[in-house]
Amino acid sequence: WRGPSVWAISPEERDKHDQKFETLSPSMGYVSGEQARKFFLQSGLPASVLAEIWALADMNKDGKMDRLEFSIAMKLIKLKLQGTSLPSALPIIMKQPPVRMGTLPNMSMMPGTNLSMLTPISMATPGLSTLTPMTGMSPLMVTTPTYLACFCRRCLSFSSASSSPSVMSPLVSGPSDWSVPHASRLKYRQQFNSLDKQMIGYLTGAMATTMLTQTQLASIWNLADVDKDGKLKAEEFILAMHLVDVAKSGHPLPLTLPTELVPPSQRYDKFKANLERGNAELEKRRQTLLEAEKREQERRAQKEREERERREKEAREAEERRRKEEERRLERQRELERQREEERQREIERKEAAQRELERQRKEEWERRRRGELQIKKEQEQDDIIKLKAKKRSLEMELEAVVSGEETLATQHRKSAALTSFKALYPFTARNNEELSFNADDMIEVDETTEREEGWLFGSKQGKIGWFPESYVERVAPSDMANITAAAAAKVPLQSQLSSALEAAKAAGTKSAFTPTHSANPAPSETQGQKVVGNLSAQALCSWTAKTDNHLNFDKDDVIQVLEQQENWWLGELNGERGWFPKTYVTLMGEEEISQRLLIFQSIKRISQPSALITKFEFVALYTYESPEPGDLTFGEGDTILVSKREGEWWNGSIGDRTGLFPSNYVKPKEADTSSMSGKKKPEIAQVLRAHSSTGPEQLNLENNQLILVLSKNPSGWWLGELQARGKKRQKGWFPASNVKILGSSSGKSTPAPPPGNTLCQVIAIYDYTAANGDEMSFSKGQLINVLDKNDPDWWKGELNGATGLFPTNYVKMTTADCDPSQQWCADLNNLDSMGPQEKKRQGYIHELIQTEERYVEDLQIVLEVFHKPMSESGRVKDAEMAMIFVNWKELMACNTKLLKALRVRKKTGGENMPVQMIGDILAAELSHMQPYIRFCSCQINGAALLQTRIDNEPDFKNFLKKIATDYRCKGMPLSSFLLKPMQRITRYPLHIKNILECTAEGHADRGPLKEALERAEELCQQVNEGVREKENSDRLEWIQNHVQCDGAAENLVFNSLTNCLGPRKLLHSGKMNKVKSNKELWAFLFNDFLLLTHASKQFTSSGPDKLFSNKNNVQLKMYKPPVLLNEVLVKLPDPSSDEPVFHISHIDRVYILKTDNINERTAWVQKIKAASEEFIETEKKKREKAYQARSVKASGIGRLLVTILEATELKACKSNPYCEVTMGAQIFTSRTLNDTLNPKWNFNCQFHIKDLYQDVLCITIFERDQFSPDDFLGRTEVPVATIKKEFENKGPVTRRLLLHEVPTGEVWVRLDLQLFGNK
Repeated sequence: WRGPSVWAISPEERDKHDQKFETLSPSMGYVSGEQARKFFLQSGLPASVLAEIWALADMNKDGKMDRLEFSIAMKLIKLKLQGTSLPSALPIIMKQPPVRMGTLPNMSMMPGTNLSMLTPISMATPGLSTLTPMTGMSPLMVTTPTYLACFCRRCLSFSSASSSPSVMSPLVSGPSDWSVPHASRLKYRQQFNSLDKQMIGYLTGAMATTMLTQTQLASIWNLADVDKDGKLKAEEFILAMHLVDVAKSGHPLPLTLPTELVPPSQRYDKFKANLERGNAELEKRRQTLLEAEKREQERRAQKEREERERREKEAREAEERRRKEEERRLERQRELERQREEERQREIERKEAAQRELERQRKEEWERRRRGELQIKKEQEQDDIIKLKAKKRSLEMELEAVVSGEETLATQHRKSAALTSFKALYPFTARNNEELSFNADDMIEVDETTEREEGWLFGSKQGKIGWFPESYVERVAPSDMANITAAAAAKVPLQSQLSSALEAAKAAGTKSAFTPTHSANPAPSETQGQKVVGNLSAQALCSWTAKTDNHLNFDKDDVIQVLEQQENWWLGELNGERGWFPKTYVTLMGEEEISQRLLIFQSIKRISQPSALITKFEFVALYTYESPEPGDLTFGEGDTILVSKREGEWWNGSIGDRTGLFPSNYVKPKEADTSSMSGKKKPEIAQVLRAHSSTGPEQLNLENNQLILVLSKNPSGWWLGELQARGKKRQKGWFPASNVKILGSSSGKSTPAPPPGNTLCQVIAIYDYTAANGDEMSFSKGQLINVLDKNDPDWWKGELNGATGLFPTNYVKMTTADCDPSQQWCADLNNLDSMGPQEKKRQGYIHELIQTEERYVEDLQIVLEVFHKPMSESGRVKDAEMAMIFVNWKELMACNTKLLKALRVRKKTGGENMPVQMIGDILAAELSHMQPYIRFCSCQINGAALLQTRIDNEPDFKNFLKKIATDYRCKGMPLSSFLLKPMQRITRYPLHIKNILECTAEGHADRGPLKEALERAEELCQQVNEGVREKENSDRLEWIQNHVQCDGAAENLVFNSLTNCLGPRKLLHSGKMNKVKSNKELWAFLFNDFLLLTHASKQFTSSGPDKLFSNKNNVQLKMYKPPVLLNEVLVKLPDPSSDEPVFHISHIDRVYILKTDNINERTAWVQKIKAASEEFIETEKKKREKAYQARSVKASGIGRLLVTILEATELKACKSNPYCEVTMGAQIFTSRTLNDTLNPKWNFNCQFHIKDLYQDVLCITIFERDQFSPDDFLGRTEVPVATIKKEFENKGPVTRRLLLHEVPTGEVWVRLDLQLFGNK
C-alpha cells in the first residue's frame, strides 16, 4: 500500500538532512543555489531531473534554500533514486514537520473500522486533484492527512473518558462569546497541551480508536479546521473534541459551523481567511498555468531547435552541393588552363626552336669569322718564323768568327783544371767516413792545394773522396798522363754545342741564354781532352765545391752543359761560368731534356740542402682523411702534402689548389728519393703550356714556356713541383697538371694530366668503383678520368693512368677542362661556357657555401647521434654537465637547418645545377636569427674546460669518449674538435659572403642584399666576440636562466640570447628593492630591453650582486609580474628633494612604487632605466624610419607589381601572433600583427617597382611577433617575377595559393597584378 505517506519525511530523515545542511556552511540559515547544485550533482541524477526537484523544493522561488526546502529536495532525490516519479506539485505533507510516533500512546483499532475510506487521494494521481471525499466538504479536505482518523479516535477516547455534562448540553449552551462550555475548554486544553509535546502550537493527528463513522469524523475535522490549514490549533482542537461529544451524545452534526462555535480568535479573520484561501487557489491555478506555459515553451523550443537543425542540415547539404559544383567548375577551368598552357608551351618550343636555329646560324657565322682570323694569325706567325730563320743564319755566321778564340779558351781551361794524379802502391782500407779506400794500382786524383796534415793527402776515386796516407801512393808524371788521355781524346768543334744551345733557346720562345764566358785566370791543361759531340748535359748527383779558381761550383740536381771530357774530369758550363769538375759527381741526361733544362739551370742558384727541405715540408698520407669543414684539408692514402705550418696536433698544408688543416697523426715524412743518386731514375721536367695565376701562397704562378721540376703527382690533377725561373729564387708549390706537358722520353711514361687527343671531356669520380668485368676500369674517389666515348648513356669509356675501360656514369660528375672546383656546380658545360668568368666564380662560391652548409649540418647531427646520445644514456655525465658541454646544440642545429632549407628552396626554384640569381636576401634574413650562437660561444669555453678536466682526471671517461669516437662518421676526430665547429662556422660566413659579393657586378639585384647580409654576418661575429669577451655578463645571464622561474608570455624566455631589435641581451643592473605599500621584498634585474621583478620562494640574504650570482647560491626566484618592456615604461621620482629612496615606474595602466636601500641606489636605478628606455625607443624609431624610407623612394622601372596578402592558413603551432613581411630586393612592407590566430586574415596591400624582370623575386615571409627575442619564423615562399609574367600575363589580378617552405605546414593566399610599362 502506497499513499501520501510516501512523501512524508520522517524525523530520522529530517535529522540526517539537517546534518547535511550544516556541512554546507549555511549563511543566515540559507544555502546558495551554487552550493546546493554541487551537492545535489553528487547523487548522479541528470541535471534536468535535478532542475525539476529544485522547482518543487524552492517554495518561495528565492533561488536559495532553508532547512525545510533542503530536506524536501533531499527526500525527492531519494524517492527519484528509488524509482518513484516526481509529483507535478509539491504534496502538502512534505511541508509539515515530521511526527515522532513514540510520543503517542498505542491504541488498538476498534473492530469494524475501515481506515482506508478516510485516506485522501494522492495529489500525484492525474485528474483527481479536485476530488472531495463527501458532499458538502471543502476541497481542502482532500489534502487532509491520513492522521485525521487517528487523531479523531484519540480525541473520542479522551471525550469518552470524561463525564462532563457539557457533552450532552446543546450547542447553544455556554458562554455567550463561544458555545463550547468552559469546563470542556479547560479539559480539552489540558489534553491539547499534553499532546503538543513539541510546543509547536498545533496538532497534526494521533493514533486513536472511535465508534464514530468515517463520515462523522471527516465532518468533525472539516468543521473544526476553521482556517483549513490541515492542522488543529488549541482552540480548533477544543472545538473538535466538543463536536465529538456532540456526536457521541446522538445529536446531529451541523453542516456548517455555527457562528457561535467559531473560535473567538478566528471569528473576525474569516473574511481574511477566505481571501487568503481564494488567493491560494488563484496562486495554485497561476502556478498550474505557468507550468503549462513552461511546458508549451519547452515544446516550442524543441520544435524550433529541430527546425533550426533541419535548416542547418539543408544549408550544409546545399553548401556541399555548391562546393562540389565549384570543384567541378574549377576542374574544368584547370583543364582549360592546362590546354592553354600546353598550347603556350608548344608555342614557346616553336619560338625556342626558331631561336636555336638563329643561334646556330650566328654561331656558324662566328666560327667562319674565327677561322678567318686564325688563318690571318697563322700567316703572321709564318712570317715571324721566316724572320727567325734569317736571324739564325746571321748568328751562325757570327759563331764562326769566335771559334778560334773559343778553342784557345778551352785549352786554357784544361791547363788550369789539371789535378795531380797519384797511383796506389798498396791497398788501403778506410777506418772512418772521412778516409778513402782503394786497391793497388788504382788512380787517385789529388788536389795538392788543399790544406792537409803532414803525411796525408785528400783525393777522389770514382766519385768517392777522402783522406789517405801519402806513403801508400806515388805521383804520376804529367807526360804519362797526357799520353793516356790523348789516345782516347778526339777533337770536336765548339760550334755544334753553341748551335744546339741557340736552337734550344728559340724552341723555348725565350731570349738566348748564350753568353760567352771567359775565365779570369785561364789555365788550360797541357793535354787535350775529348770535345763533346752535340748537346750533352749532366745533372749533379751531389754538391761540389771548387778547390781552385778553374773548378766549377754546383749544387745537387744542377744541370751542367758538358764542353769537354777527360778520363776523370770534365769541363762544363753553368750559369755563365765554366770550370772543371769530377765526372763521378754527375750523371748524363737524355738529349731531349737537355735543351730545356740547360736554359733553366743556367740562371738559378740551388737553395742550400734541398733534401732537407723536402723532408721538412713534404709528407705522405698514411690514411684517408675526409672532413666536411671547409677549413680542413681532405686527402687520400698515399697523397703527397706540402706542409707549411706545424703547430700541435693540427698542421697546415696544401694539395693542389686546396689548403687547410689536418691531423698530424694521419701523415708521415716523405722519405728522400735516393734513386736519382744511383742513376736509376731521372727527374721529370714539365714545360708550361698555359699560364696560371695562383690563388694562394701554396700554388705556383705559371707563365708560358717556363720549366718545372716535377716532385710529386696527385690524382686530382694537381702536381707538386719546383719552378725553374731565371733570376728568381726557386719556388716549390702546386700547379694544375693540365697546364703543362712533360719533356723527354727517358722516363718511359707519359703524363696522365693532358687528356688524349680524342678525349671528349673530363669527369671526377665521386665514389670508389671496382671493375666487375674485364672490359671495365677501377678508380678511386676524387680521381680525374678522361672520357673517350659517351655513346651509351649509362656506361662511358674512359682512360685513367694509361688504362682504358668502361665505367658507370652515376659514379662520376662532370668538371671543366681546368678542373676548377668552384665550377663543379654546373653539369651543363654549354650553360657554363655561356657565362662570363666573373659569373662563373660567383656561382662557384654560392655552390661552395651551400655544400659547406650541408656538411656542417651533417656534423651537427653527428654530434647528437654519436656523442650526445651515448653520453646522456650512459649516466657518466650529469644533466648539468651535459648542459655545460653541449649548451644549446639543438638550437644551433635548428638555426642552420632552417638556413639550409631556405638555400635548397632557392636553388630548387631556379632549377638543379642552374645558376642561383639571388642569395643575399636569404642570408640577411637567416643570419639575423643566429642568436643561439652568442650563447653557445660564450659558454663553450667553460664546457671545453670541463670536458678536458674530466678527460685528464678520469681514464675511464677518456676511453669511453675514444670508443664512441671510432664511429666512421667522425673520421677520427674527437668530440673537442666537433665542439669547435660552430665557432669556426660562424666566422666563415663573412668570408663566403665577401667572395660572392666581389664576384657580383654593380647593378646586380643581389648586390644590395649581399651587402646587408655581410653586415649581418659581421655584426653576428662581433656579437659573438662580445659575448665571449663579456663572459661575466653571459655567466650572470645563465645564472638567471637557471634560478628564475618564468611563466605566462615569458615562459620560454632565453635570457642569454638576442633581443628583438637591440642585439645581444645585456644585464645592466640588479639588486634588492621593496614595495612601499606591502613592504614585499623584490629582486629586480634590469636588461637592455626589459625590467624583470622577482621574489624569492624562501627568504635569503645577500650582501651584493657577487653573492647573488654565486654558483653556491641555490635560491629560486619566481617572476612577480610580467616583464616590463622599456619602450613602454616611464620612471619618475615622487619628490626629488625627498630623502626617502622611493621612485615610481609606470607601465601602461600599472604603477609600481618601489623603495631601495638608500638614495644612491635609487639614483642608479632611475638613471639606468631612463637611459635604457631612451635607447630602446630611439632604436625602434630608426628602424621605422628606415622601413619608411625604403618604401617612400620613388623608383623607376619597367613596371610594377600590386600584391595583396589575403590570408594564411594552417600555420605551424605557435603563440599565434603572426605578421607578414613582403620584400623584393630593398623594398620591404610589413603587415599588422594579428593576435591569437593560426589563420590570420590580413587583406594587406603593397606595391613593388620592378627593375629587372628576370632578376627580381617576390619573397613572402611570415613571422610570429615575440617581445623578448627575434621574431619566430613561420614559413617563406618565393615567386620570381618572370614566373608571374609567364603564368598570369594579360589575365589581370589573379589569386593564388602558395605553400610555405622550410616549415611542416602552412600556406598563404595572395592576389597578384603585374603591370608592365610600354607592354614590355
